[in-house]
Amino acid sequence: MEQEKQSATVYDFVHPGHKLNRQWPVLDLVNTRVATAFGTTLSERLQISLMGKTLQTTRGKYMDCVEAMGETCVVHELSLSPLTGVIWFCIDASMISALVDSYFGGKATITPLEKPRELSRTERRVVQHVIAALVESITSGWSMVLPLNTALIGPVEVSRLRNASLEQVMVTSEMQLQLGDLELPCQLIYPFEMLKPLSAQLQHETPKASAQDLEFSKALRSELMNCELDIRGVLSETKITLGKLLELQAGDFIPLRDVRNVSFKTQQMPLFDARIGNSNGRVSASLSRWHLPGGQ
Repeated sequence: MEQEKQSATVYDFVHPGHKLNRQWPVLDLVNTRVATAFGTTLSERLQISLMGKTLQTTRGKYMDCVEAMGETCVVHELSLSPLTGVIWFCIDASMISALVDSYFGGKATITPLEKPRELSRTERRVVQHVIAALVESITSGWSMVLPLNTALIGPVEVSRLRNASLEQVMVTSEMQLQLGDLELPCQLIYPFEMLKPLSAQLQHETPKASAQDLEFSKALRSELMNCELDIRGVLSETKITLGKLLELQAGDFIPLRDVRNVSFKTQQMPLFDARIGNSNGRVSASLSRWHLPGGQ
């Protein structure tokens, strides 16, 4: 019995998509931040429960990317100043219908469309919320790399993109909005040439404190500065026998030593040393040395 011949599998070793995740690992972190913020922000705008997550980031040829969109895909162009070029946000019209159903309290379902159609007024209004949430999320997600001014340019027809037929490489971030048990896929597509100047930042993550972290630290410091401390210092002390203590009567004096330097503490922890003196008829303390770390 002759063995069945197996055909060889074609593998493109020079395909640009093979090196993306290895070359730009930070881009995955950025896309994850964008997708998570997108789900959260859109949930607040539409008052429905949504969760955003990223699936994969790939690199491919322009025409392959456009052909994968489909006839019923709704595409919007956005600018990311100071980066040059535009990015695309792609979501199928059937996904928009599902968001509209859920927005008005219905049971969201996906009904695939056979051919393109114009969006209704209500769908366009919901799309405005989607784009506004996306713009905010892109700015927030990319803040770990550089500050961006994200702005909507407008919708673009898929047919116009196909007619362009450019010879360039596109980077696609596959995202998914989870609406209950329903999965709503969408994509962010970047020109490779737009991201190329950021190659160094996308290779290695640079620790940065976010604006929220800085605000929290500032608020915490302010509150700490207003905390009250119970400071105690022994201005003088002496010894006395039990016999003399019992002999004391009202009006008797106890001689005290003249103390010049006193250590002040809080919760038994030394804070500072001070010189004791008089000011306006009152006992006063002049700080001479800190005991805190970094104190003078």
